Amino acid sequence: MTSETSAHRNFDFYTVFLYSLARINCKPVKNSATPGWTKTNVPNLYRHSNGRYYARIFVGGKEIWKSLKTTLKSVAEEKLQVLRGNARQQRSKGIKVAEGTITFAEAVEIYRQNFQRSVEIAEGTKRFQEAGIKRIFKTWPEIGGLNIRKITVPMVREWALRVRSSATPHIPNGAHKPSRNSTGVSATTFNSALDALRHVLDIAVESGHLFVNPARDKSIKRGRQKTKRLLLPSRTQFLAVVKEIENAGCRDNMAASEMVRLLAYTGARQTEANNILWRDVNFSSGRITLRVTKNGEPRDVPMISECRTLLEKMRGDRKDEPLETPVLQLKECRGFLERACKKAAAPRIGHHDLRHLFATTAIEAGIDIPTVAKIMGHKDGGALAMKVYGHLRDEHAQAAMSKVSFGSLDKKENAVKT
Repeated sequence: MTSETSAHRNFDFYTVFLYSLARINCKPVKNSATPGWTKTNVPNLYRHSNGRYYARIFVGGKEIWKSLKTTLKSVAEEKLQVLRGNARQQRSKGIKVAEGTITFAEAVEIYRQNFQRSVEIAEGTKRFQEAGIKRIFKTWPEIGGLNIRKITVPMVREWALRVRSSATPHIPNGAHKPSRNSTGVSATTFNSALDALRHVLDIAVESGHLFVNPARDKSIKRGRQKTKRLLLPSRTQFLAVVKEIENAGCRDNMAASEMVRLLAYTGARQTEANNILWRDVNFSSGRITLRVTKNGEPRDVPMISECRTLLEKMRGDRKDEPLETPVLQLKECRGFLERACKKAAAPRIGHHDLRHLFATTAIEAGIDIPTVAKIMGHKDGGALAMKVYGHLRDEHAQAAMSKVSFGSLDKKENAVKT
């Protein structure tokens, strides 16, 4: 055997080995001149002999080959443009491809420190984010020790399907089994875990450990939350509920009645109302200052006439109390509400439903939705209120338009004389 023949056979063996390795791992060999690769007429776009297209890009001086996971050239070109955009964004932020490794658990600690130190995030939101992190580790125990670069779209997709379908269904209070349509965790619970996963992997992208966030792939979607239909008492039913609470004949019935009315008259959240002190009530300006709010920003709520009457009576009965005393004497009144609603044959409501009752009553009175949203502390200019209460505006407009009339023509007076 000549040396030339031996070299030729060695070359053939090496070529077959590289081709087989690429087929098995579905990863390109980082050499576009290797047999099995075809350079297209699109810069940085290559086609492998298995039919798949790959992108060859550079970030921070480092060459990166990435499968575009398609055999269609038109789709590959679109995905390549997205990758180029991500690369430009990383370069504009000064992000370089990190050389070291980081585990998912280490990235979680960075994320946790960031949101715990933030003064712009409400405490309730922080608890919600922490619950999402716990849900990830509970449903994906081995993820903590994974190199964050090893987390792929198929892995995240498989986790999402497992969480949505195989978790223990929710059993309502008082029920012995889940409802017929209940499968897996709720959309809210799943979304909190998915959002936390996305935020943690965003940190890896920003630090250069990941090029793209696998949890933000279009195939991984948030759970669709069911819109809760508002079933609120009428004004007559609300007054009947208040009367039932006052006539309950127990020690705290009057304090419970005051809490129910204050929540309904102000639209305040339960926590916001619990933190109102007498010094926050300004009878001269007719406003109540809510110091403890969901977004951490104090806001003023104007008093309606019923609210002023209620607070004046409460202050008159407790005029010796210091200004630092809480206005409400109870922290919650759910039990009183449930029993009173049942006796008054009214829809069952809770603390937060009284906030909805305030909004619906204000809108039905003709107050525009952006103003109602501002009073309630929404920061979106009324977008959420429009979504929840928009149907009331439409009904109000329909009722108002029914009163519009141009009058009717009198045929006798307007008849043309011949």
